[in-house]
Amino acid sequence: MLLRTLATSALLATPVLAQLPPIQVPSQNPLTPEKVVLGKILFWDEQLSSDDSMACGTCHLPEFGGSDPRLTTTAAVNPGPDGFYATADDVHGSPGLVRQDSNGDFTPVFNFGLRKQVTGRLANTTLGAAYHDNLFWDSRASTVFTDPETNQILMPYGGALESQAVGPIVSAVEMASEGRTWQDVRQKLQSRTPLALASNLTPDIVAALQQNPTYPLLFTAAFGDPAITAQRIAYAIASYERTQIPDDTPWDRFMAGQTAAMSATEQAGWVLFQGPGRCIACHPDPLFQDEMSHVLGLRPAREDYGLGAISNVPIEEGAFKTPTLRNAGLRPRLFHNGQSVALGDPSQASDPNSVHNIYLNGGGVDRTNLDAFLLVLSQQGVTSQDMTTMLEFVRTGLTDARCAQALPPFDHPQLRSMTTPTAMAFGPSLAGASEPLLLDTVPTFLGNADWKLGLAAGSGNTIAYLGYGLQAMGPGTQYAGIPWHVNVLDGRLLQLLGTPGSPGLATWRLAIPNDNNLVNLDLYFQLWAFDALAPNGVATSQGERFTIR
Repeated sequence: MLLRTLATSALLATPVLAQLPPIQVPSQNPLTPEKVVLGKILFWDEQLSSDDSMACGTCHLPEFGGSDPRLTTTAAVNPGPDGFYATADDVHGSPGLVRQDSNGDFTPVFNFGLRKQVTGRLANTTLGAAYHDNLFWDSRASTVFTDPETNQILMPYGGALESQAVGPIVSAVEMASEGRTWQDVRQKLQSRTPLALASNLTPDIVAALQQNPTYPLLFTAAFGDPAITAQRIAYAIASYERTQIPDDTPWDRFMAGQTAAMSATEQAGWVLFQGPGRCIACHPDPLFQDEMSHVLGLRPAREDYGLGAISNVPIEEGAFKTPTLRNAGLRPRLFHNGQSVALGDPSQASDPNSVHNIYLNGGGVDRTNLDAFLLVLSQQGVTSQDMTTMLEFVRTGLTDARCAQALPPFDHPQLRSMTTPTAMAFGPSLAGASEPLLLDTVPTFLGNADWKLGLAAGSGNTIAYLGYGLQAMGPGTQYAGIPWHVNVLDGRLLQLLGTPGSPGLATWRLAIPNDNNLVNLDLYFQLWAFDALAPNGVATSQGERFTIR
């Protein structure tokens, strides 16, 4: 009863001052409290990924405008079509998984090698996504939802949220090993404790798990029986996302008659936004998006055809869906390729790739197919200061404080990856044909029977030794000129397989017992490899410290 009371309150809680219209809920997937809370649990469960390292929420945090907080890090750079980093076509995308084959073994992939793969576009917001007829930057998540297991059309319209929900879970870039099937997903969820890796669970989730502590029971509560299917996963996640409506901004309050809700700067920006800035043409209120795609010419269309690759219409090559500006002020980077710094960043006015200058100057580097709505604002009497004022309106006037502070309905558990320190590399390595590496992306939690390390060294087939122990050696320790970082208690002699010119590879597995005595235990690893190009014929990795938590 407590669950239904909490969840029903959340579903019905709509700010009196909201300017947004009611969402349209498809008849095939009516909102229920049980379905919404199941979707919330799935959305924030890193166990939904193949290797327990990624949740939907990893890339879509309300505090960051429904986008990815990692977008400002060097790990979140995709080298783009040219395959080289630090060039003009680089994309700021979301880091996913190190590539893993159908057996779960680490494997190199084009452009990333053995690094985490990075998506080819910025993670768009999930906040307010319920208003969209189609989703993703290229609109490929269609209003028609087709069951990925049966190919049956389940929703002829209104199913964009369901369509987008099923993609990342089986994507070998985002959340899955190669060839992951829905049967794989089903079997995993049937055996896992929901949100076992998360902390600070929200009251609605706590109530749900007290009543139904397993996924089969949660699916029974939501759908009437314990069957776990792609359709039901999509329906649950979409139901949760339909509650994520950021409709309580200063602008909403101002438009409802609270004239002090927006500052003088925000009000001036709103006037410019509607008038000389012409922003309203593609970002009409109250959604602040027009459900259309436009060509801004940010980069040559051949680098990413966007909607054109889906529609096969030449004029739509390089066109991307208009994003909502609600909560844009919380997002760490902007545009589909993330080329713009955040609103409020000091370089907005000086960076030629920023929102400020793309609109002031009437587009990006490719002017061959610009949208007719896009004018050179600097030639229309709009000044740089005007742009700054308009962007300040967007940054603060369209931000829902509940999102910024992760308050209901935008509250969520803390992901393990947000709270638990990752493995720490220390000490020098010694390279030969390549630098020996330990791939450490799989979390070390109690009871993880699938914990594994990726090993890479040498060139082609290589013999290596993986040593591990409970203590690190003192800084600077060497034997025969070879760095030695671990007081080795045990180890394994391994053959790393590969082709000449590329490192040999292996994936080593160690089940972590579900024993509370191991909590906070530090494990230390180091990899040595025979390598004719290394000094004394032996190359070594850095030391690596893992903490079991």
